[in-house]
Order: sequence, then structure tokens, then C-alpha cells
Amino acid sequence: MAFSNGWTVFNTFADMKGKRMFWGVALLAVLTLIACIATFSVLAGSFQGKVILLNFALNIPFCIFIGYADYKIVSFLHKRQKNTDALSIVTNVIVSNLTIGIVFLTFYLISCSITPYGLNGILQHLLPVMLLNSMIVLIIEAFFYNNLFLANKVRLAVVEKEKTKYQLENLKRQVNPHFLFNCLNVLSALAYQDADKANLFTKKLSSVYRYLLATQEENKVPLPDELDFVNAYIYLEQIRFGETLFINMTCNKEALTKYIVPASVQMLVENALKHNINTRDFPLRIDIHIDKEHITVTNNLQLRSTVSKNGVGLKNLEEQYRIHGKCIKVRKSDSDFTVTLPLL
Repeated sequence: MAFSNGWTVFNTFADMKGKRMFWGVALLAVLTLIACIATFSVLAGSFQGKVILLNFALNIPFCIFIGYADYKIVSFLHKRQKNTDALSIVTNVIVSNLTIGIVFLTFYLISCSITPYGLNGILQHLLPVMLLNSMIVLIIEAFFYNNLFLANKVRLAVVEKEKTKYQLENLKRQVNPHFLFNCLNVLSALAYQDADKANLFTKKLSSVYRYLLATQEENKVPLPDELDFVNAYIYLEQIRFGETLFINMTCNKEALTKYIVPASVQMLVENALKHNINTRDFPLRIDIHIDKEHITVTNNLQLRSTVSKNGVGLKNLEEQYRIHGKCIKVRKSDSDFTVTLPLL
């Protein structure tokens, strides 16, 4: 399943759970009303079925109104609360009780004269409403918590699946026979021409594979570690391509405290080499610019005609950044291809 399809399933699931939660809250609100009426009847010493049903019929419209109002209030508050904890639940109960209490008092004062009932009469009618309202809010909170738990399970399943796909793509790049074959050919030639350079080439090659193996389970890595890896990879490719490849990197020091998806910059450099020709007459130029918030990789376009352009690497990279709540930007012109990665 593609990443976008996975999130579509997640969003559809969330919508379905929202509808089920509303009707579940409505049912439990009705049952709570019956329980409250029955409880007060027992406490008053007059437990009569007909009286309970009559009180239920008279109060059900008000109960539905309270349940709907509480659902909207709690939904509104949840959208503005970062976490669902005991403090947020208490806050939601207080806010909903204040709102319903104001509505009830307004309605009570309009429909009834305050003189014959007095303050005690108002409290006798208000307190049961507050009790019923608090119970309904707690039921709604229970539904919200359950839905959040289930939605997080679905989201984690989607994230884990996409992470596995990205790791698989990373693994494929690690054991890429063409890259390894080309590096071994270069190493073989250097062994006869320059022993010191051959030794350095071997160390760079081993550091590239060591990094890939060490980070294949990581969601993000420190930017300095990624840059050391990229520099080692660039060294290997520049030894291989010589004067047909020019790579320039600039970095803002403040960015070195940030994180990045592992092997993301290397993948962009690798894609540029894979999809473009580079000769002495038409060298490939790659510019890597790192500011406080982003890494921008730009290469000149001189596309090969024999390379498949399915964009799988970029799609997987987009998926990884979406897991972190970030988006990458891709821009293509007649002369350049640019990808901007946000720092984490």
C-alpha cells in the first residue's frame, strides 16, 4: 500500500470512529439519565416505574441537548489541548459545567419566577443538572481516550510499515552491486598507482557501509554524522569520476545541532549521478547548501535517456519526512533539479 493510501485508511478510520463515538455518547447519555432519575427516586423514597418513565420522557430532550453541547465543547477543547491528561479532563468538566450552568440558569430565570423558588429552589434544580452533565462529559472523555488509543495503534502500524519500506530501500542501496563493483574496480586501479590513496579509499568505503549498517534502524541522525558519511561517499565518487564531477558544500554552523533522516542527502547525490550524464565537456555540478532550517541539493540537468525515472527514492524520502510531520520540496526547471530537505 502506498503511503498516501495508508494515511487515507487512517483518516477514514478516524472519521468512522468519530461517528461511532457520537452515537455511543448519545446512547450512554440516555442511559445515564435513566440511572440518575432512578437513583433520585430511590433516595426520595418513591421508586415508581411510571414516575421514572414520565420524568425520563420529560427530561430526554434536555438530556440530548446537554449531550450534544458537551460533545461539541469537549471536541473544541481537545483540538486546542496538546495532551489528554487528568488536568485537561478536569478542565473540560469545569468548562462544560460552567457553560451548561449558564444556559440552564438563563432558561430557568426566563421560564420561571425566581421569587417563589428562591436560591434553594434554583440549586435543587441546578445540582442534578451539573451531576448529569459531569457524568456525560466523563463518558465523552472515555470515548475520546479510547478512540485516541485505537487511532494511535493504526497510525503506528502505518508508520512502521513505511519505515520498513524505507529501510528496505536503504538496504538495497547498501548492497547495490553496481556501486560496490565500481568501487572495487577503482580500488584495484589505485592499488597499482597510489598505495596511500588506495588505503584512504578503502577506509572511506568501509566508513560508508559502516554508517549505513549502523543507521538502518534509526528514524533520524545528528546532522554532523550524516555530513561525515556524505563526505566519505563524495570522496569515493570523485575519485571514480574525476574532473567530470564537481560537488560544492556550504554549511551554517548553527545547523550542526539539528537532525536529519539518515542517508537522505547521499540519496540525492546518488540520484543526480544515476539520472545525469557527466563528461569532461558536460561535467555534473552538485551544490549542497545547508542553512539553519534546510538542506538544499541542486544539480544541473543533463538527463540520461536509458535510466528509469520512477521516482521511488524521492517517494520513500517524502514518506519518511511525513512521519516526522515535515515535507520536502522538489523543484525542476529546464536547467536544474533541486530538492530541499527540512532539518529535524
